[in-house]
Amino acid sequence: MKENKGTKEAEIIVAVPNVWLRLPIVDLLFLMRKGYIHVKSMTELYERVKKKSGGILIIDIFAYKESCPDTIARLKTENPTLAIVLLLSRDESVYAHYSESIDACFIVEKEKADKMLLPALHQALQKQQMLLNEKEVNLMGKEDGNILRRNFGRRTFLKGTAAAAAMAGAVAASPGSTVLQALAAGDDAQTTSLEEQIFAGACPACCLGGCSLNVHVRNGKIVKTSKRDFPDKKWNRICGKGLSHAQRTYEERRLKYPMRRVGERGEGKWEQLSWDEAIRYICEKWKGYQQEFGNSSIAYSFGGGNSTVCVNNYYKRLFNWMGGTFLFHMFDMAAVDSGGRSFGYGPWFFGNAIPDIINAKYIFMWGTNPTSSYKQNWHFVQEAVENGSKLIVIDPNYTTTASKGTQFVPIRMATDAALAMAMINIVVKEGLTDKEFIAQNTVGPFLVKESDGLYLRQSDLGGAANAENNAIVVRGADGKVGLPSEILNPVINGTFEINGVKVTTAYDLLLERTAEWTPEKASELCDIPVETIYELARMFAAGPTTIYTSNGIDHTGNGAPAYMAMYALAMITGQVAKPGAGLNGDESMALGTIFDCSSIIYPPGKVPGPVVPSLKLLDVLNEGKIGDTPLTLKSLYLSTSNFLRAQSERKAGIEAFKKLDLVVIADQYMSDTAKYADIVLPVCGYFEYESVLTMFNPFAKMTEKAIDPLYESKPDLEIINLLGKGMGLGDEFVVTRDEFYTKLMDNDACKAVGISWENLKKEKTMRYMPDDYIHGAYARSGGGAAFMTGAEAHSGNGSFPTATGRAQFYQEAFKPYLDYGQKIDQKKESLPYWEPPIEAWQDNPLSSKYPLIFATERSRLKANTGFTHVQWLLEIMPEPFAKINPQDAAARGIVQGDTIKVINDRGHMVLKAFVTAAVRPGMIVLNHGFEHDQFIDGDEGDLTSRAFNPAVPNNAYYDVLCEVKKM
Repeated sequence: MKENKGTKEAEIIVAVPNVWLRLPIVDLLFLMRKGYIHVKSMTELYERVKKKSGGILIIDIFAYKESCPDTIARLKTENPTLAIVLLLSRDESVYAHYSESIDACFIVEKEKADKMLLPALHQALQKQQMLLNEKEVNLMGKEDGNILRRNFGRRTFLKGTAAAAAMAGAVAASPGSTVLQALAAGDDAQTTSLEEQIFAGACPACCLGGCSLNVHVRNGKIVKTSKRDFPDKKWNRICGKGLSHAQRTYEERRLKYPMRRVGERGEGKWEQLSWDEAIRYICEKWKGYQQEFGNSSIAYSFGGGNSTVCVNNYYKRLFNWMGGTFLFHMFDMAAVDSGGRSFGYGPWFFGNAIPDIINAKYIFMWGTNPTSSYKQNWHFVQEAVENGSKLIVIDPNYTTTASKGTQFVPIRMATDAALAMAMINIVVKEGLTDKEFIAQNTVGPFLVKESDGLYLRQSDLGGAANAENNAIVVRGADGKVGLPSEILNPVINGTFEINGVKVTTAYDLLLERTAEWTPEKASELCDIPVETIYELARMFAAGPTTIYTSNGIDHTGNGAPAYMAMYALAMITGQVAKPGAGLNGDESMALGTIFDCSSIIYPPGKVPGPVVPSLKLLDVLNEGKIGDTPLTLKSLYLSTSNFLRAQSERKAGIEAFKKLDLVVIADQYMSDTAKYADIVLPVCGYFEYESVLTMFNPFAKMTEKAIDPLYESKPDLEIINLLGKGMGLGDEFVVTRDEFYTKLMDNDACKAVGISWENLKKEKTMRYMPDDYIHGAYARSGGGAAFMTGAEAHSGNGSFPTATGRAQFYQEAFKPYLDYGQKIDQKKESLPYWEPPIEAWQDNPLSSKYPLIFATERSRLKANTGFTHVQWLLEIMPEPFAKINPQDAAARGIVQGDTIKVINDRGHMVLKAFVTAAVRPGMIVLNHGFEHDQFIDGDEGDLTSRAFNPAVPNNAYYDVLCEVKKM
């Protein structure tokens, strides 16, 4: 922030705990280009005022426990030249006489704040000699000639300032509160209209809800959000997050204008820039890096902070044009990659449509707590249970979901693969497999060569090595070998020698791999009774059975093979691709496949830069290479991501940022990550521009522009156009929002369901997928075959959208989804297996020092950190806390509410303890989604490790050992 030459600005302190009362004050200070300090307690206030002489204090004095007279007296004793602006309600105004004899004390009635706050602040500013002279008010504080300077009388000053505030959209309104109306335009202001407008919206938070919203606007301000009806009302839902968008829109952390860091990283010292200055600065830097270090020296990354169609796809276009490096986020990829390998990606990801769960007799809720993490669609599970389905919850901890289950199975953390493989052994031993399904719809009958682990193909039998003769072959009971379409009843067991090549069926290889996991061995490892494992296996095979899973298992280093074992169990029992049988839940969601982004993302003739795993960023910066490929990174651009909170080992991320020359963050808020940037760019709120959300349910949802962009914020599309123009790509980055969405929806799939940009703008919400979709061979509506990827050429039957056209428990020639030159054990990764997690295991020698396993749970009130500072939600859950079992708490002398320190060799966090038997002994569980400043000390992210399984590069957030000490 720039100062007027020759003028030393006094410090402004805001001591107003109520966020709705504080917002108009903060926005007024922004309008006047005045910085401020917000204090949260009287202790902090006293420390602040006695450090300096003078200054201005704006205080809601009765919001604190101390008496009014004593507080005023102490403040003036600590700092005699302090100017105080007292906020009092009418009922409290009787105390105003205490301030009458005190110099520089100004009274503002809260109910008349719209008229009284500005002149009181003006008088305080004059008293502190903050203006160039007492008759002149500089509202803009600019030195570049763009200065608004006028001599104001009191009435003119009020009207002029309020008009400027209204034009800038700088003042927040609160429903039902006269105190928090937009600052009124002076004494002669007319009564403002309370007429309400309602706009269509959708919640783009990354909680997999995609709920439809009504956005209510009065006098140009969002005052509330409410549930909006879908065309099919069974999808209607809204949660606390969706209801709090009005507060989120006007949150005081909103970035108001572009800024450049002027202090050390994370120090919080910034200077304001114009958009022209910011874009010019970024692009000049980027052009210099490109010339000296190559196009790949500029990296970009994004996350799930905004799930609308436009944002990340258009960013990909910009950086693909530039040849920039993609820093891949690496979160939730063990779950995503395993499902795709096993079943292929369809319109509902790799599962059945969510409403299909009503057809399940057994629902295996495996490693997820959707009553908190995915509550928008929890009612589908409830309805299934009411319809007679049995809900089996497998989880280390007793969650709210577990309390709703028919049966709770408290498994030892990170042993899910062993349980699934023991269940495979039981169903095989007891003859509960579905041999026909294995033969016709899985890779079970495919013949695997002993020599290299690849499938036997026609080319191995003497055919030419061309595409046609590269088809996989199977063997019949009569010894005949041919294509699956030719061998109607292939064998699924056996080892053979064909044309001198030794082969074994993929199904037999699965049985060999899982054979060691007897129910007894798994019982000991998983801490589950043998009888329970038998019971689970028999229920699962009886079906129809749905596996409902999500990302809990994903967050350990051995998560990927666990999913593969669970899915293999589903395949061999035929609990796939049938009504009520298959995958569902958090990992079965609408992907929006009908919108064609490919031509936008991948410009013809442009070669994208390299892809780097996010957890390798620091290594790349230190070593100057990725794998064996030289790579010099100089800049990182981040959007829709609180990177330092989304990635493991926060300190390593901060260290990496310090090694980069230029970090640019485009965000709505001053997040933990933005604090470590060099440039921050303010992005519009969700309801300040037109957008489209398609994910998470079967509807395309239009979000209308409900209000003008606040402050100087811009939508991402416009920011990308500015950057494209700044990089000399002007003709390629002039697309308007209408042009973008028109092109996106101009394809046969959209036309088939009547969706176009014009139609969507009229209808607001349009269905694009059926409710009765069944993933795979028995798909009824839309069909799995419509999403095949060359499967017919390889297998001849089956209709899973995989490379073979079949469900795959065997992975031929395993290649990681992200190949950076790492070495992979092909044989191990070809089939399910169990191995200990990277760190969080009882046999790890480190466990003698750090005996507890650290994990987090998702909150009903948060979508990662997207809603973490919303005041309404903080009233319910005001601070982070760690759950600990009574047994572990007693051993450490910890009782309910104690302050504890959680530590390991990487870092620590200090927070409150919540003692509960719902947490498994040997674990602590943190309620996830808070930011750094909300911990008493330290940080959750400082405990985590960036170590990961190279076969499936993925953040392993729960693969952490720690110890807990009472403070």
